[in-house]
Amino acid sequence: MDPSWKRILDEVSKEIPPTYFDKFIYTLQLDSLSDQKCILIAPSSNIKTHVEKKYQIYIEDAIFKTIGTRIPVELVLESSGILKTVLNENFRGGSYSFNPDYSFENFVVGNSNRLAYSAAIDCVRNPAEINPLYLFGKVGVGKTHLLHAIGSEILKKDPWKTAYYVDIKTFMSEFLFALQSREAIESFKIKYQSYNCLLIDDIQLLNTGAEKTQEEFFTIFNFLFERKRQIVIASDRPSSELPIQDRLKSRFVTGVQADIQPPDREIRIRILERQGSILNLGLSTEAIELIADLIQEDTRTLLGALNDLALHKRAFSHLFFTASMIEEILKNRIFRKKNLQLSQDKVIEYVSSLYNLDPREIMGKSRKKELIIPRHLCMFILHKCYRMNKSQIGRIFGGEHTTVIHAVRKIESLMKEDKNFSSKVEEILMRFQFQ
Repeated sequence: MDPSWKRILDEVSKEIPPTYFDKFIYTLQLDSLSDQKCILIAPSSNIKTHVEKKYQIYIEDAIFKTIGTRIPVELVLESSGILKTVLNENFRGGSYSFNPDYSFENFVVGNSNRLAYSAAIDCVRNPAEINPLYLFGKVGVGKTHLLHAIGSEILKKDPWKTAYYVDIKTFMSEFLFALQSREAIESFKIKYQSYNCLLIDDIQLLNTGAEKTQEEFFTIFNFLFERKRQIVIASDRPSSELPIQDRLKSRFVTGVQADIQPPDREIRIRILERQGSILNLGLSTEAIELIADLIQEDTRTLLGALNDLALHKRAFSHLFFTASMIEEILKNRIFRKKNLQLSQDKVIEYVSSLYNLDPREIMGKSRKKELIIPRHLCMFILHKCYRMNKSQIGRIFGGEHTTVIHAVRKIESLMKEDKNFSSKVEEILMRFQFQ
């Protein structure tokens, strides 16, 4: 430690309680000390801000007492050893290690996903001709699978290229970390601007509150787009429904938007045949068709059902599965599916009858006062009783997830204000929770 800085620290320690001295002052490092300025390095932006507000005057007084000259103190952020390590690990660039199971060969193609599959193939054959490719659909329909397949194939075709997959939550976390220092933010930018192909998952989680992140994403998007680098984005909804800035939405519509629907019966059967063979379940044609009819939501639920059967086969040494065995093993999955299928109509019909309304009025766009509470109540029940996500409920009522958030909060507020209304809602919840 520099002897001058040690003497300065000794003086500061006389004025500040030990707990605060150790936490804020002792963590500082001396960068330079001259007749004009003292530059100190802070390990984090929080410490930098706190010292500037509360303790900088004590440091300047200590310098005056130590060297006899009153000079200004400037605090800067610089990469510590830990920060440099993280920068090297997270911002060094290079391609992503794509999941080999998520290949084009393993992707079962049918009418519900053919457009998305064809567009993904085009991204590999003719990079940036479709730019960006925007894939959207419910959970478990194969969006992430296609993102990995595109990245893998681009690297096979042109090994010198770089391709990178990132979900938007990771992107946001990296950006927040990078804001700690100038070096980190530059490394962050260089990393994302270096890719020949950028694959972004779950873009719907980039919300209007993340202004700085949206600005940075917009800058990176434009940089890659203008240089004809391939960009592929996946979401659970069309770009028009995203809770982001309009200028970003306008960028997403310049390419191709491909809707991936839940797997139809043909695809479900083919998935069951392939995965059932891999798991050595020995399923008959009739058994496969039964499962395909019982489980219709998405690919993940379908594969989960096969894993349930595989576990029972290992545990009980089943040689084959009868229809009754399959229904018993999968009864919980089937029950949840039936509940979700029936819940929408049942809830809307019941609430309509309570308020003497036509169900079509509740489902409509009218903003009449007498329709708002029943409509909000339907959204509230579907969310609370059936755990339907807000985006799914929003689509049922022709709105966005923000509308559902408002509806849930409104009903909760009314329940606090009106005991009779609260009792009515609790009664309705009890009715549907145990159906």
